[in-house]
Amino acid sequence: MTEAWDAIVIGAGHNGLAAAGYLAKAGRRVLVLERREVVGGAVLTEEFHPGFRNSAAAYVVSLLRPEVIRELELKKHGFETMRMGGSFGAFGDGRSLLLSGDEAADRAEVARFSNRDWDAMGRLGALLRKAGDLVRAEMLVEPPRLSGGGFADLLGGWRLGRGLKGLSPEERHRFLQLFLTPVGTILEKYFDSDAVKTMYAATATAGAFVALDEPGSAINLLHLGIGEVEGERGAWHLPKGGMGTVTQAMAKAAQSFGAEIRVKAPVATVLIENGRAIGVTLETGEAIRAKVLLSNADPKRTFLGLVGEARLPEAFAAGIRSYRMASGSFRVNFALSGVPEFASRPGAGIGPQHKAFIRMVRDYAAYDEAFRAAKRGELPADPILDAVIPTATDPSLAPEGCHILSILAQHYPYELANGRTWDSARAEAVEGILATAERYIPNLRKLVLGWRAYSPADLERVFGLTGGDVYHGQLDPGQIFSLRPHPDAAQYRTPIKALYLCGAGAHPGGGVSGAPGRNAAMRVLKDWRRL
Repeated sequence: MTEAWDAIVIGAGHNGLAAAGYLAKAGRRVLVLERREVVGGAVLTEEFHPGFRNSAAAYVVSLLRPEVIRELELKKHGFETMRMGGSFGAFGDGRSLLLSGDEAADRAEVARFSNRDWDAMGRLGALLRKAGDLVRAEMLVEPPRLSGGGFADLLGGWRLGRGLKGLSPEERHRFLQLFLTPVGTILEKYFDSDAVKTMYAATATAGAFVALDEPGSAINLLHLGIGEVEGERGAWHLPKGGMGTVTQAMAKAAQSFGAEIRVKAPVATVLIENGRAIGVTLETGEAIRAKVLLSNADPKRTFLGLVGEARLPEAFAAGIRSYRMASGSFRVNFALSGVPEFASRPGAGIGPQHKAFIRMVRDYAAYDEAFRAAKRGELPADPILDAVIPTATDPSLAPEGCHILSILAQHYPYELANGRTWDSARAEAVEGILATAERYIPNLRKLVLGWRAYSPADLERVFGLTGGDVYHGQLDPGQIFSLRPHPDAAQYRTPIKALYLCGAGAHPGGGVSGAPGRNAAMRVLKDWRRL
């Protein structure tokens, strides 16, 4: 067995790199082990067609905590973002809705669909901002233990309670509804027009395999609304050079503080003696010791795979087995020879619709139809397409005059019906997405030079995301805060002494935030003397 390290981080995704950076900055000897040949996990820029580079899985920045950017000095290491231009929805009836941030223009846009929805958007937006402020304040705070906790846990509960007390009785009521009520119920209550409902529904279901009538399905709407970039709440940015620049900056930061990163070093097993993690064994057979281990792998992969059920308390293992992981995301990047032209917003040049966050959806009913089809193991007849055209903002990603259409399509099954495999269905799914997008962008097909796609099964195989779940576990009332991923592992510690979770399967959950990595590192440093 090789020389012992202070800490080993399993997985060089963004949270693993963040944890390594904080531990190394605190003077610990840190080794990061990554199974792939590159760092970044799902936060990666890749060349998917000659001359075309783009984000592979994660594709926008909003949740990345400003504290992480500042404390790890990411800007010093090449992290730079560019603001996106609002949101654009193209619908099956030929109409569209462009929200640019200009109040007068946005009000007029919404008025084409409803006379009351603009004011309703203001009311719901105010609620989401207040609720978001409460949730945002908890992102970098360890959730309290449900039982057996000490003063710090009491303080955590008191702090959250004080935040809720600051809301009016009606606001507290609405706040709780965001966690427990189906998002469809909320949207039906606030809005008249399907167009506005569709825009909010797209946010609620992005990356989350949930139905609009499912209790707790509004949590993702809140989760994706708590972002902050350059001091602007709710903003969405594109990293210059693609999402890989985020993790490249994190890797450089960790290395500048003294961390070592090894690629092509897949971990096979966590080594345990007398209930304590003492190191890892690689798939090559090499054993490496460490005083503490942090796993950036998802909870199922960590506990049921690297640790093994036989070495876990029975009740805990049962809880992890039942931990819900599903995504329904299908990612595809298209390399284009020119500018995609929207039928509802014609124009051969780059316009505000190209720089916006784009939703191409037939209508509001398509969400339920696509979800039910995926539950049956079928491909959706009318895919829900969330998209960005990153080259409209960052032309360096493609040859001059060319563009990239980057799509996250919802909802797609992890397991296909009738024993069909994704290797046989991938091209059909891409064709379905292309045909759907072509209804909104008539010149699209003739522009396509090539593509690369990741099905839910590909997301698992390539990036290690169990079930293709980009969030490392669904965000629902039973899997957040002090319950994520299990009450006995919700404070980053686990039932195995000296083994910690630092990935999105821990509080505060998925998205490119760096918060789980930072929080886990802070917990390790607090525990260091005891360890």
